[in-house]
Amino acid sequence: MLQRIKSFLKRNHKNLILSGLLFFGFLVRIYFVDKFIIVSGDLLLYADWGQKFWEYGSKNFYYVADWYYAPPNYPPIISLIYAYSYWLYDHKYVLAQIHNIVKFYPSEFIDYFYKNGYYLTLKLPSIIADLAIGIFIYRIILSITNSYKRSLFALSIYLFNPVSILLSSIWGQTDSLIAIIALLSFYLLTKKHFAASVILYFLSLYIKPNWLYLLPLYFYLFVKSKPKLREIIVGGVLTLTLFIISTLPFSKEGVLNFSIWLWRDRLFPTAFVAHKASVGAFNTYAALFKLDYTPDDISVLGIPVKIISYFIYSLTLLGLVVYLRRSKFKWESSLSAIFVLGFGVYLFFTNMLERYFFAAFVPLIMLAILKPKIFKYMILINIAVFANLFFSFFRRKYEFIADVFHANNYLLIRIFSLINLFSWFMILKHLRISNKLHHDK
Repeated sequence: MLQRIKSFLKRNHKNLILSGLLFFGFLVRIYFVDKFIIVSGDLLLYADWGQKFWEYGSKNFYYVADWYYAPPNYPPIISLIYAYSYWLYDHKYVLAQIHNIVKFYPSEFIDYFYKNGYYLTLKLPSIIADLAIGIFIYRIILSITNSYKRSLFALSIYLFNPVSILLSSIWGQTDSLIAIIALLSFYLLTKKHFAASVILYFLSLYIKPNWLYLLPLYFYLFVKSKPKLREIIVGGVLTLTLFIISTLPFSKEGVLNFSIWLWRDRLFPTAFVAHKASVGAFNTYAALFKLDYTPDDISVLGIPVKIISYFIYSLTLLGLVVYLRRSKFKWESSLSAIFVLGFGVYLFFTNMLERYFFAAFVPLIMLAILKPKIFKYMILINIAVFANLFFSFFRRKYEFIADVFHANNYLLIRIFSLINLFSWFMILKHLRISNKLHHDK
């Protein structure tokens, strides 16, 4: 018997270690589910939306004006996720019934779920997405390097990263859920699975449009992949079907009319409602001006910063197109492009929140493992964006944290912002994207 156990462990030790890391990462996140609830105003907002979905009904959900915190201003799919998170919690009595029959889990879990179950169900999609990202990173690094140790190391960097833990299990944000779906969409392009790729990219946008800035890059890679007309039609039809099915429950006067109203009156206005050069991001404008104070119509050398941001965005896109044209269509090239554009948007666009770096975060970890020269810059960015999240999450509840970051004319914020900017430029240099643009000219 002992020999069989040893033989089993020897044959499966890699999978056991991988499973152990994933399980431990899951436990760490579950531990933080009920911590700092009163600090997370966003989580309380999402909880209100999920509960009121059933009280008001789906047809009235977006139109009701009487909300405790704020009216819903996200696309329909995320509203459905919050709604069914509450539905699961509201049926918590089923857990007690199952426990009375099979005694599968301890009664303490039932007590925990009755008290914190709603926060658990709200955060669970992002926690599961974190584990999926860990597996995704592991598989990608293993397929490229054929190194088990490097793959586990990359997985561990993400899975036990304070950035991912804070966002999903403490703050309750869905950035990781959006990221895994969008990354799979880009990855499937390299595998020529065009219909699935289109559906997933739309799904990521219809949860939250955080990756909308990367749409031109996605479109270029899609066209460059030369999909067949049949695949385009299949992807388009399935995407349209998903759009109709997920939107129809909320539509009073037709899907099209509702969608136009939602984007015109809710999504776009709230995306820029702050009208600040930087709302919460430690970026270029946080380095130059006052965070969450300086308006977004300010000028630099007589040029409005909005115009500057669009110019840099366009120049970055041009550089990436040249880079991708001269590179073989490999996943590493796509990763580089996603990071450069995603973090560039975070650094140079106005009205950026602290979480908007996340589109670049997972690609950065993989690139740092694949290209060791940029590993130190990944560490610097990791420290800076965690400081950004820590400050943004805790500053309103604990004023001394805000005081530390605001001291000496926002010195800490400016330092971390410059670290982000410096690291992005250095990674750009090591990826040789700017060199390829210059060579092409």
